[in-house]
Amino acid sequence: MPSENLKVAVRVRGFNDREKALNSKCVVEMNGNTTTIKNPDLNASETEKRFAFDYSYWSFDGFKVESNGYLAPDGPKSKYCDQKRVFDDLGQGILKNAFEGFNSSIFAYGQTGSGKSYSIIGTPANKGLVPLVCEQIFDMIEEKKKQNPEGQFEVTFSMIEIYNEVIRDLLSSKGAFDKKGLQLHEKPGRGFHIMERDLKPTPVFSYSTIEKLMEQGNKHKSIAETKMNATSSRAHTIVELIFKQTFKKDGNELQRVSIIDLVDLAGSERQSKTGASGDTLKEGIAINLSLTCLGNVIGAIASQSGGKNVRVPYRDSTLTKILMNALGGNSKTVMVAAISPSDNNYTETISTLRYADRAKQIKTNAKVNENPKDKLIRELQEEIAKLKAGGVTMIGGISADLSKKEYERAKREMEESIKRQLEDSEKQMEILKESYEQRLAEAMKKAKELESHDINEKAKICPHLSNINIDPMLTGSLKHLLEFPEGKSLLIIGTSENVDIQIYGLGVSDRHAGISWENGEFFVEPYLNSRVMKNGKQYEEKFKLNNFDRLVFGASLYYLFINPTKFDQDSEQLILNQVTTITVEKIQKEIAQESGLISDGFDGRDPNDLQCLNELIDLMPMVEEANQMSILMDKKMRYDLMILNPIVLGDPHSKPKPVILVKKFGTTLEWIWNSDKFLDRKALMSDYYLDFKEDGKINNPNYKDYDPFVDAPDTPILIGVGLVEPKCVLHRVPLNDNPKFFDYSKKLVGNLHVELLPCDKQGIIYENIQESIIQNPEKSLQELYFLVRINNVKCLSTRYKKISCQYKCFGEEQFVVTDAGGDTNNPNISHQRIVSYPKVDSKTIKYFSTFPLFIQVHGVQMSSTNDSNKMTTRQWFEKEKKEKINSVEKLREVILIFRVKAY
Repeated sequence: MPSENLKVAVRVRGFNDREKALNSKCVVEMNGNTTTIKNPDLNASETEKRFAFDYSYWSFDGFKVESNGYLAPDGPKSKYCDQKRVFDDLGQGILKNAFEGFNSSIFAYGQTGSGKSYSIIGTPANKGLVPLVCEQIFDMIEEKKKQNPEGQFEVTFSMIEIYNEVIRDLLSSKGAFDKKGLQLHEKPGRGFHIMERDLKPTPVFSYSTIEKLMEQGNKHKSIAETKMNATSSRAHTIVELIFKQTFKKDGNELQRVSIIDLVDLAGSERQSKTGASGDTLKEGIAINLSLTCLGNVIGAIASQSGGKNVRVPYRDSTLTKILMNALGGNSKTVMVAAISPSDNNYTETISTLRYADRAKQIKTNAKVNENPKDKLIRELQEEIAKLKAGGVTMIGGISADLSKKEYERAKREMEESIKRQLEDSEKQMEILKESYEQRLAEAMKKAKELESHDINEKAKICPHLSNINIDPMLTGSLKHLLEFPEGKSLLIIGTSENVDIQIYGLGVSDRHAGISWENGEFFVEPYLNSRVMKNGKQYEEKFKLNNFDRLVFGASLYYLFINPTKFDQDSEQLILNQVTTITVEKIQKEIAQESGLISDGFDGRDPNDLQCLNELIDLMPMVEEANQMSILMDKKMRYDLMILNPIVLGDPHSKPKPVILVKKFGTTLEWIWNSDKFLDRKALMSDYYLDFKEDGKINNPNYKDYDPFVDAPDTPILIGVGLVEPKCVLHRVPLNDNPKFFDYSKKLVGNLHVELLPCDKQGIIYENIQESIIQNPEKSLQELYFLVRINNVKCLSTRYKKISCQYKCFGEEQFVVTDAGGDTNNPNISHQRIVSYPKVDSKTIKYFSTFPLFIQVHGVQMSSTNDSNKMTTRQWFEKEKKEKINSVEKLREVILIFRVKAY
């Protein structure tokens, strides 16, 4: 069949709650198949960019919510694109291709939260491509059976995940948690594939069976996520249907096999790197590696389509190996690019559109996969015979130049390779010989087993805990029924195998809490050293549960309590509405309000402040997880969130930002990490913790001499910031000042000796001030030169050494860093340099008239320890908690005394 271009569809969603609160503006327009994005920066050279795609789907507005929750166009003139139209345009084509014997692939690309999963998976009321394709294929099979009663149709289903370059089988309770994962093998004519012995697709005979399998896959995904401290948005999910048709043609029995791959790619997010520490975000590296490789593959194939002779780097990542056929081989492929409409996400949106624009140049060469069944069996038999006979010859062909040890290793590797290929070929032949009826019977047996364990049906009438996940697609995938056996009124929840309800997550104890049933009501009692929260507040005593209470176990395991017995019979829709509206973000907002981090007027704040608080809420669970890991490994580290005004960091042009205060218990050491650095470290901490968790030791060589939980003691930190007013240099008047400098808490930490001395362009200081003075800089100042001198620093604390300063003047992008002093807290810096402005304009004058010159003081901490360092990390946390409670009680006493005196 002649080659055809990969089809590309772009879909824009509506504003989410966060974008609405930020008063975001829509920068995306769609007209027919054209997508236009407008640059929110009015000073940009390119104000808008147009792209033409096969489909441009407008799902921003113009819809109505029907009684069953379905989002439909609100009228005949509405541009709104609903799930049905996406399926009609893309899904129907996939099914048509499948019945004709072609392989088909759809993959969704876009930043996290852009709506990828909505298009691919959807919601119960708005089903996406995967459920609709799976549903329709069986309807079409029934139609084909009526036309050809002798034809046989078979569908198998598999669901895998690629996380950190490791492939996991989500339908296997063991495979979902396997660290090593499934292995990819390459075979001529077939490309990269997972061997049948490792991943056996499950035969399915109805859409309801697939639904159960997807629920099972999402359940395993949720459990694996909490066990491995991972995040689902950082994984690629691939659902694969293998559709086989067997029929007679010209007296021969033919088999037509079509593979349908439906791929939900991980979010394509910007990953920052902290230049000072060189830290890298492990998950981000793996995601960026696979998505960057995917971009490189798309670019290379597009170049090939344009006639260039370039290598396509399929082998550079696990994802591109698996998608090899979909992108450049035997497949008809569609890409769905999901984008945000918000001006806040302009950079990510235009990046996605450019990615999609390259993809549309790809050409694929799909062919009908149709062969006589007997021929397939014969070819496999011949292949098995060759492998058995050729193994000795292949081993005999190993180079004689190798040492004995290298020869044995090469021989062992070759024997393993031959053994794997042999097992895979034999397995494929067994499947071909196995009758359709046998496999159908096996599939039906498994389906009945799934139905007998259908917790979702029981949960409609039984009180239960339902999980809330940061990925909305996984919310509700775990349900723990609160069923009490006869004579028992207490259920134990925890990680131990001996508890009634087993949950996994950071900070969850073996026996974490007890759930009791007393006089028709449910109660939760947290056990010693167990973190349990209800509706944002932490409890240490027994408390009552009410319907739709939000619970947190450990660091970040979220559940919703649902008791259907308290509702009328028609409560299913009410419960569904609650489950879909309660998100991790809302739970974190409750916790932040309860702890005092944010106030009740949260949603009415200035957009800049609101953006900062949103970032803070996003960081909260990760900071709690970092603290829990510190406790479990006794790292003696504490991490606290706070919001810093950029002024205290010496940056008047930035917005408020959340930072993490890092303290080492038992010492005076502390650091401030920005959010990017913390996210980098948090990923490495998780990796470190998983290594430690296996046997209580650190086995990964990367961590033998490196601890991601803490900075090295000799890492320079920001001690404080001072400022001087440079306005005088505009008048060529010298400044000799001793400004104080303050730390992040606005505490005085020392003072500087700074001079700003007007001079000529050679750096010669004006001696006669009266002659050189300029009364009206706006009219008379044509050029500006002055010396910056930082003579010395006097730091009040003796715990700092190797003190240096850094600053930047108007128009300078990089900080100027002085030499560091010696092992003293009062060093002579003796820094001098000339600052030059050969042409002075109104912006220069306005800046020096308005803004001070901020001087940051950095230094190395000198560590000191005390006897309290013998305490465990948990004891330190408890000690600080008691001290905080005592300080609050003392404050209440003082307030009470003043009130009594006033009375």
